[in-house]
Amino acid sequence: MKQELLLSGIGGQGVITVGEALCDAAIKSGYNVTFVPFYGQEKRGGRTMCNIVISDGMESPIISEANVMLIMDERSLKDYQDIVDPNGTLIINSSMVDTEPTSKCASVKKVPFNEIAQDLGNPKTANVVALGYVAKLLPMVPYDAIAAEVEKSFEKKPKLIPINLEALRKGYDLNS
Repeated sequence: MKQELLLSGIGGQGVITVGEALCDAAIKSGYNVTFVPFYGQEKRGGRTMCNIVISDGMESPIISEANVMLIMDERSLKDYQDIVDPNGTLIINSSMVDTEPTSKCASVKKVPFNEIAQDLGNPKTANVVALGYVAKLLPMVPYDAIAAEVEKSFEKKPKLIPINLEALRKGYDLNS
């Protein structure tokens, strides 16, 4: 089993944070995981992206074709859509991306993560809604393991745990 993921957005959208939570959950579920974050050189609003490989064995940390790609902004779509696996899933944050993808992949999902987070009462949870959505596509990593990592990532701000767990569940349930 091998899953290659690419998560990308603008600095401050929490792409790296949810990537780390997903990796920690996969490790605790017994998988080998590589995590390679990339940060843009801009001081603010720069590109953030991470490559994640979840597998039974040792793999290259750099993905060749993403089985699952999460795109949180317009520029990320333009920069990375060509490396989605033809049999993969491209998930687009339709709140911030108006452009139609040109990549040829099996499935394109457009989800308004920002609006969903706003409806939950905290627009900063858009990344966790997106994580929940991605989690449904990775059945080898148990939902409870991901929820535990989300909870852990907010342990220094315990008031934020309930809304983030609600955001995770909302994103997960969107795929039903």
